[in-house]
Amino acid sequence: MDFGTAFDEMNEKSATRYFEQNLNENPEACQHRRLLYNCMTQVGFSNYGEEWWHYDFHNMAWARRLQAKTACYGAIQVTIHDHEIKEIRYQ
Repeated sequence: MDFGTAFDEMNEKSATRYFEQNLNENPEACQHRRLLYNCMTQVGFSNYGEEWWHYDFHNMAWARRLQAKTACYGAIQVTIHDHEIKEIRYQ
């Protein structure tokens, strides 16, 4: 699908709303971004507006964007030695 830029391409066209504001430039990419955005946000993800491909769910960025009071994380394994954290692994 044409989204107007490559995944992880960093320029002004990577902003989620770029083609909303420049409708005649690439109408197909605009429609594809709309579809992605609506599908993802309707099931609870939030979009980082500078990257059309970047969505978060229940992490700190998600909580900030939606003004949620809590963020949820998976289990972690922490290695502590001499009362200091030496390693954190996300599971």
